[in-house]
Amino acid sequence: MTTPDAKSFADRIEQFILFLDAGERVLPLNRHAEKLLSSLAAEGALFRALFNVESYAEVRVLAASAKRKIATRVARDGRIAPLYWEFASFKNGVLAFAADACGVEERGDEARKSSPLENLIYSILPERIVEKLVAQKTVRPKAYSHTTIMFTDVVNFSLLSSKMDPVSLIHRLNFYFSLYDEVMEEFAIEKIKTIGDSYMSVSGIPEKKPSHAVDCCLAALTILYHMEKTSRQPENRSGGLDLNNWSIRMGIHTGGCIAGVVGFKKYTYDIWGDSVNIASRMEKAGVPDKINVSEDTAEEVRDLFTCEYRGIQEIKNIGPKGMHFLNRISPELSEDEQGYFPNKRFNELYCEKFVGRARTKNLAVLPVFMRNYLKTREGGLP
Repeated sequence: MTTPDAKSFADRIEQFILFLDAGERVLPLNRHAEKLLSSLAAEGALFRALFNVESYAEVRVLAASAKRKIATRVARDGRIAPLYWEFASFKNGVLAFAADACGVEERGDEARKSSPLENLIYSILPERIVEKLVAQKTVRPKAYSHTTIMFTDVVNFSLLSSKMDPVSLIHRLNFYFSLYDEVMEEFAIEKIKTIGDSYMSVSGIPEKKPSHAVDCCLAALTILYHMEKTSRQPENRSGGLDLNNWSIRMGIHTGGCIAGVVGFKKYTYDIWGDSVNIASRMEKAGVPDKINVSEDTAEEVRDLFTCEYRGIQEIKNIGPKGMHFLNRISPELSEDEQGYFPNKRFNELYCEKFVGRARTKNLAVLPVFMRNYLKTREGGLP
């Protein structure tokens, strides 16, 4: 089937590559595929074991319809993960290839989000919400009793707008919002929307998780770290403002909210409730480059973070709310002197509080640092 040079090239590709012929033979085209077939040899019914179909004819149908198949489950580094097969038809058979299984189990059925259009939809709405919209054409609002909401905005944005040309302004705003997006993904937090220079996100929906407040505070500290340490540009001052390096305010509140999709065109996933208003007021009552959290949030996280009480904020139709600065991770739990990053002891306490005894069954809702930490532990769970 292949020349030695072609086989050597195929071996360097981190995929499983097979060729299926009309005689229902399954031929490996690289060493990854050879290992796969060896591991499945004892199972019999090779087409079912590989592709969850009964015959070569069914594979031809999949190839002709350009359908993809998630089927084989392969043990890798002690873990089990599905393979994501794609097919290409030829006169004398079908070429089947699948990406390496490593890490697929953490992404769930992400393989289904394959086309540019699907990728775009999943980047706008949470996966669970997309599935409900497709199946039911609507999504009923859902109440969540335990969430943590975060707002950020740019200090003196109106003045900055008057001193910068529109293209540079939007370019800089996009730079910061893209940074926030990456941080939200890192800590499994749901971005809700941006309004002008304000960025709104919530931890604990649509997938519930007991670590919502801690994850949100870690994300806020990570944003400040990048703003202060890694994203600094040469100063460009005008009228007392640095046009290249913006300051931000951050406000966080922990409480309940209602989440759902509004409208039937240009769907928007949004949240409502008093907690949203309180988080917004925490941000407005904040100071540049500090994290202002409500008493409710401080109470949730004070055993892991250093909080500084700063007074009462009167909130219309709600009443007085205590405020605290979230200054850092507690010194004894921090990897660095400034308190941005958790150390091993922090990870252990996090596991005991939120992961132990299966409090969090879905590990995909955990921050990346915790998923990586769990992988280093024997058996993967505490």
